[in-house]
Amino acid sequence: MPSRRTFLAALGTGALGALAGCTDGDPVDGRWYRAGYDDRNTGHAPRRRGPGSDPTVRWSADVPESYHTPSPVLVDDRVYLGHASGWPSGQNVRVGLRVLDAGGGETRRDVTVTTLAGVDTSDARYLDSLVFADGALYVVAYDGLYSLTPDGEERWHVPMGGGPTNSIQRTGHPVVVDGTVYAPTASTTNDADAPEALYAVDAESGDVRWRYVPAKDAALDARPGDPWTFPPAYADGVVYLGVLDHGVVALDARDGTVRWRRQVRVYGPPTLADGRVYASIESPSDERFHVVALDAASGEEDWRTTDDGSRFGRRIAAAGRRVYHRENLGTLVARDAATGEQVWRYAGADNVYPGTPAVTDDALYVCVHDDDSTGVAALDPTTGEREGFASASSSPVYASLSLSDGLAVVVSSSGRAYAFEACSAGVAGHCLF
Repeated sequence: MPSRRTFLAALGTGALGALAGCTDGDPVDGRWYRAGYDDRNTGHAPRRRGPGSDPTVRWSADVPESYHTPSPVLVDDRVYLGHASGWPSGQNVRVGLRVLDAGGGETRRDVTVTTLAGVDTSDARYLDSLVFADGALYVVAYDGLYSLTPDGEERWHVPMGGGPTNSIQRTGHPVVVDGTVYAPTASTTNDADAPEALYAVDAESGDVRWRYVPAKDAALDARPGDPWTFPPAYADGVVYLGVLDHGVVALDARDGTVRWRRQVRVYGPPTLADGRVYASIESPSDERFHVVALDAASGEEDWRTTDDGSRFGRRIAAAGRRVYHRENLGTLVARDAATGEQVWRYAGADNVYPGTPAVTDDALYVCVHDDDSTGVAALDPTTGEREGFASASSSPVYASLSLSDGLAVVVSSSGRAYAFEACSAGVAGHCLF
């Protein structure tokens, strides 16, 4: 655990005065079970506590090499990270989980989910898809959907079609509600004879209850190309699915029948809040990228932004009748959820990464790159003012961050996980422990 020792050494002996702060032995009770926090993908965690306005590194740990960096899943005193090693084309690929101690970052165990031989695409083996629900883990891998116990023992496996492609899409998280797993194929799996789809799977047995295939939906067949399925959102018996380039579909959770569809060029997973579905889209008239708000009951468009936005992987947070999204790669924007009017704009970083911002009652946390360093920025959710920044590395953080019990956990593309906590004392602007 180099973080404290390295930091103190960097200060120099002249700066060492009174030491204060949390200790490595403090217990952690993690409850962040998926990217985007909840089944609506909002990132809104009013009962979770982040590191506050002065975050600093508590620990860092190695993560197995993987093309797609994972969003951490926090369960009790453990951090779960999905990965796929051996990703260059033609090599055997091991899809697995690394389990870390949430308090200190030590590796508790490594779990092999599946091993794939001779895969001939460069990246579509495992996307960022790990979730925890009702005492089980769920992973979308190249050969289908897996359910595991918290100790990593396989409960069941469901082969799924939908690829493969060398997609730059990074996420394929299922939603698990009332005993059913709603899992997108997300252009990940290897059965080329089976189309891209959303599967509804019995969470106990692994039996497939129904399957929605966008390619068979004539109303969404106006755009060429593969209809990749983004992670869905769920509320009140309805599953909301974004289909790349094709549209947003509201499906009855019981049998998969279509309640409504809206043909917009979707470029990210939907977020559900305030009776609306928010999604990142491309405008066909000017080929620019925007955010659209659709009525959750009817699919009718309430508003769309006019400013340019980023394309793939944009995830939208929603809290307190506001939505938060990345724009132009380096800006985070807060908008009124009902009208789409801008509330504030944060442009104080070189890059804002595409994971879902995490919003608590006191702060909004987002991964940014600033002054040759990547880390977590804490913003005031009311004004957008930056209240603190903690540096992790110089490498990007493409996945979503996770919060719980005073910690923020992120994974950089350099293959390290970082946990940040509050700084309780400092000297000359530096945190001490």
